[in-house]
Amino acid sequence: MGLKIDRRANKITKTVGFIALFILITCLIKILVWEHSYYQNKSAETREPQQAVITELADAANPSEDMPSEEDLNKYQTYTTSPRYLTIERLTLKARVKDSNVVEYIMPVPDNIYDVSWYSGSGNPGQGNNILISGISQGLTKAGAFANLDSLEKGDTIGLERGDGEKFSYEVREVSIIDKEEAANKLPLAQKRIDDKETLALISARRANENSSTFNSIIIVRAVIK
Repeated sequence: MGLKIDRRANKITKTVGFIALFILITCLIKILVWEHSYYQNKSAETREPQQAVITELADAANPSEDMPSEEDLNKYQTYTTSPRYLTIERLTLKARVKDSNVVEYIMPVPDNIYDVSWYSGSGNPGQGNNILISGISQGLTKAGAFANLDSLEKGDTIGLERGDGEKFSYEVREVSIIDKEEAANKLPLAQKRIDDKETLALISARRANENSSTFNSIIIVRAVIK
């Protein structure tokens, strides 16, 4: 009799153990599914960088002054979602957008005065983030793509075309000029979106005069997607 009771007890214990194990596994699966869904949604959200990635603008070191031909412009290609051309109607500007990386918090500038540089660690057009593009205002002997960037006004339109041909328009909201010494404090502000909208920031150095070999101020134009 005692043996039968022991067997029943063991059977009940095993059954309870299996049920508990099943419940535990089910809970773990639900947690894993929820966690996966949560982080997927978080990764899809528009988020701004937690830390400033640029505190300084590079000085153009002997950039090329060879103007690209119409054929060069038309043949230029980039990745599908990367910016391909920057256009500014007021400046009669159409420039190739070359990708670049920030090194030691320094925003690079293009190798050619007629091109502009997109920091590939910033946003892509149409994805809701902040987009950083730099350009040269003055070469050694010729004016660069951003020569008259400071002449832009609120309401002006800036265009970006991606590698897949899709075009985006941005409306100028801010035009500011800061001293070179203020860069560390004020350039990080150019990396923030305006009103939680996709924002395009154009950045360029400005020399004191045409004979100066270094720049003393920085022009920042910020525009939001239309």
